[in-house]
Amino acid sequence: MKKVYVGLIGLMLLAGCGGKGESGGQSSAARLEGKEKGSEFLAYEHNVSVDTHEAQVRPLYEKVVAACKAYTENGCLLLDSSLDSGRYVHARISVRAKPAGIRKLVALVSAEGDVTSQGTKVEDLGRPVLDSKKRLEMLRQYQAQLQDLEKRSGANVDALIKVTKELATVQVELEQATAADALLMQRIDTDLLNLAISAEGKQSFWTPVKRSLGNFTDNLSEGVANAITAMAYILPWLIAFVLLFPLGRKGWRRLRGVPRKD
Repeated sequence: MKKVYVGLIGLMLLAGCGGKGESGGQSSAARLEGKEKGSEFLAYEHNVSVDTHEAQVRPLYEKVVAACKAYTENGCLLLDSSLDSGRYVHARISVRAKPAGIRKLVALVSAEGDVTSQGTKVEDLGRPVLDSKKRLEMLRQYQAQLQDLEKRSGANVDALIKVTKELATVQVELEQATAADALLMQRIDTDLLNLAISAEGKQSFWTPVKRSLGNFTDNLSEGVANAITAMAYILPWLIAFVLLFPLGRKGWRRLRGVPRKD
């Protein structure tokens, strides 16, 4: 039983030391295999703004959404979408897809409207990816060592319980690390595209006029309300001025010695 405990503690210590000491070896191997190049671990985020006619905002929005669903070979995933048909017609779409799918979507919106702004933000995920791979390898090795120790525990119930508990903990950490690594690789393999579609630059001459006429009643009531509020603030001061002005004028004349006219 003591030997089993000693072996378990030794494996834990070895696992901890291995996590600190394998950095150089694995980093060198990754560099020799060409896997440490920064260009292979870049995450791209594109922001594109498109200006089109008011009547074309909704059709273009629907085309982009339908195109993303149709680009199954490019793994296009619709993350967020919104369409506002109120006073100012505009739409926003966020998708994640392979670079080929992103290029198709940008070409689609460029053909339907004018690209007013376009930008790309790049994040280097090289270090997080390497750290994630090292953690996965360490957890797998530790899991294999615990499984071997579990087989050798035999009839020692106490040691078996401790090893089983540690195995369960390692399994949970392994699943979490695998999910985090998959998320990193998804950010590298696919690009994020944020589309903004508006009609600010191509609205008709009468659109602002119609908008103003439509808001005339609201603006009038708001103006009347503001005028009443202003009068409520001014009226007390006006009354005070009317009452105090004659007294102030009389006192001023006395100070200057001006004789009173009968």
